[in-house]
Amino acid sequence: MLDAHSERMIPDHMRQLGLEDLDDLILDMSTYQVFTEDAATVVLSPRGSLGGIVVWNLLPGQENDYHMHPNSEHLMTVIEGELEFTLGARKPEVVRPGQMVVVPATLPHGIRNLTDKRASYVAVTTVGPYEKILCERPGSD
Repeated sequence: MLDAHSERMIPDHMRQLGLEDLDDLILDMSTYQVFTEDAATVVLSPRGSLGGIVVWNLLPGQENDYHMHPNSEHLMTVIEGELEFTLGARKPEVVRPGQMVVVPATLPHGIRNLTDKRASYVAVTTVGPYEKILCERPGSD
């Protein structure tokens, strides 16, 4: 397993959802699309009964760490651009806006932007303890 992270976390929007405040229930995804030249960014958004909701933003050539979560699952939806998803030993596949990827707990996964345009996806993580374990990306020998 690896121990160095290559992405940048941006906690600016992280707070508890006010489920009684109807203004809190509609989120503008564009406010979570924050890009930086130095690394892929993950913008932490409000937490509620759904678990964690984050928006990943990748400029051309950026990627998130290849990793797995022993206790949580993801549902990822591409909202802009095209991204290469690698799931376990499966051959990498390009995912486009409107497509979703389900990642069960313990399945190693990673996402890359191999295009010349920016790309973003939303990841909803199940409720439970969050742990991220870096793994060796297949074919990176």
